[in-house]
Amino acid sequence: MKKIAWILVSCVGLAACATLNQSNLDWIPIGPEFPAKKSAEEVEIFTDKNDITRPYGNLGLLRIKNLQQDREVLKRGVQKGRKFVASKGADAMLLGQYNSAEDNSPNPTVTLIMYAIKYGDNLTDADKEAMRKFEVEGALNNSVSF
Repeated sequence: MKKIAWILVSCVGLAACATLNQSNLDWIPIGPEFPAKKSAEEVEIFTDKNDITRPYGNLGLLRIKNLQQDREVLKRGVQKGRKFVASKGADAMLLGQYNSAEDNSPNPTVTLIMYAIKYGDNLTDADKEAMRKFEVEGALNNSVSF
C-alpha cells in the first residue's frame, strides 16, 4: 500500500513539474543582458507598475504559458521566472498574468507575464546608453528616464 501511495504522489509531482518545462517559456529580449544576479532572491517582485519608485528600463518580457490554474504550480512558475530574469541581470520584475478562462476557454490555463527590470540609478553611462539603444514603446518603456 505504501508503494502505491508513493508512486501516486510521485506521478502528481511529475505532472506538476511538466507544466514548467522549457517548452512553455518564451523570452523576448528588449534590452541588453547584464551579469547574472548571485541569487534569484535579489530580484524584487512587483504586481503594480506604480509601486516601482526608482528609474528603470526593461530588459525583456518573459512568458510562461499554459500553466494549470493551481496555486502551487503558479508559485513555482513565479519562482522559475524570478530565477530566469535574475540570470539576465534584472533587479526586479513586474508580474502579471493572462487567464484563458476570461475568454471562455474549455480548458483554461494561465500565462504568467514578467517584465525584467533594470534600475537606472546605479548604471554606468555606457550601460545607460545600451539600455537606450534597446528602448521600445510599451507598457514599461515609457519610463526609461536615466
